Amino acid sequence: MNDARPLESAESASPMITRLVAGVLTGKHERPFEFATWERWGMQLLNLFPPDVARWVVRWQFRLSSLPPDRVHALDVEELAAQRLQDYQDLEGRYPVMVIGSALAGAAAHIAAILGGPFLPQPFILGLRGGSPSEELAPHLALTSSVARGILGCNPNIKAIAHFDPIHDGWLTRTVSHLRLKLIDLPVAYRHFILKYLEPGGTVLYLDCSARWLQFPLTDRFSYQVGGWGGIPSEEFISGSERIDHFLNATGSSHQGGWRVPGVEPVWSAESEWGSEPGLDKALQEFAAGNGYRFQRIRFAHPHDFSRLALDAHRYLFNKSGRTICGLLVETFTQYDPYLVLAAGLLPLWLVFNTVDSKEFLQEILTEISSELPIYYSGLATLSRTPDMVSWEGWAETFKDRNWVNIGAGPRRYPEDMVALYQWQDQLMEHLSESLSSPLPHLDLSDFLKLLH
Repeated sequence: MNDARPLESAESASPMITRLVAGVLTGKHERPFEFATWERWGMQLLNLFPPDVARWVVRWQFRLSSLPPDRVHALDVEELAAQRLQDYQDLEGRYPVMVIGSALAGAAAHIAAILGGPFLPQPFILGLRGGSPSEELAPHLALTSSVARGILGCNPNIKAIAHFDPIHDGWLTRTVSHLRLKLIDLPVAYRHFILKYLEPGGTVLYLDCSARWLQFPLTDRFSYQVGGWGGIPSEEFISGSERIDHFLNATGSSHQGGWRVPGVEPVWSAESEWGSEPGLDKALQEFAAGNGYRFQRIRFAHPHDFSRLALDAHRYLFNKSGRTICGLLVETFTQYDPYLVLAAGLLPLWLVFNTVDSKEFLQEILTEISSELPIYYSGLATLSRTPDMVSWEGWAETFKDRNWVNIGAGPRRYPEDMVALYQWQDQLMEHLSESLSSPLPHLDLSDFLKLLH
């Protein structure tokens, strides 16, 4: 393939992490989403209309930016890896650590940022033009299977997972199908990058998330996942439930009774979005040993465990350096900012999504946070109202009796507040303008590893 256009959407986890971490390493503040002035005006206009209008507009935009299936049948995974490494083209010198593995959004970005090293993702996601207008599994399965066969035939170093979540992404899966590719070997582009930018004797730090999900195995390197992380277990997506049927009916779908791949029994596998696929870890260990690097694995069962580690690392760094901690920043999904966290002296708490499991994790962490510490909450701007979503009132109740400020989606438009996609960072910077400092501090890897024991 010679088309230089990005193969992954800008809002996907891997490109967002690499771009934000590259900004930290080069001293440039990057945003998760970069919007032109006319796009900001358009979002303000959309906020004047019912949410269904915004869903239609965004669905149309995603369809235009998605990949025609015939464009990626002969895709070379080296091209995906090379495109991710383009985010680091302004790097200079060498780094003591290279973070590689699960693209755990804010958690991975904060870990790489505080250690002062690049992040290289294991997964890549393709948004394919064509979906399932009626929330039926068959059209999505047919499209993703056809594309996966072509890609896997050309790339023995990856596994493919078709990911169909008609609940959390229902408004989007009607027009776009997602196919996630995960490295099970170390690509040549990554090998060259590590040799160029990792210090002699440096450490390859592997983020190994053992999150599991029921998947339908279609071949030895291709599986199909229904549903995604949140407050709905994988068994419920497969078998169906009254609350799922009620939700589908309310959204105008005629589908009922869960989703299954006919003739295939589901098995527990590495979760599509957050789980680590075996293979890459072994290749990294062998590569590190052969080139005089150290290999260090960090393994947790839940993406929030990595978020807790990132928070603990920032608290340790600020306390050790005598830096005043200016607040707790509660981030959600794609709303995270490793640069501002380090520049302002914030404790980052990244949440997977705006669902009940994330609220429970937040409540647990708040018991460990001083009631005097200001809290900045970035209410998630998304277009999904799901059965496991926490209401605005639910989040507000969680912060009861706390000194907190909402900088994200507000109560009137939550969770469809389009303007919040960029305003949450603007508002955060206004609150913290007097606390920002440079250069950004970093934590020695030896101190970081002490937090694991």
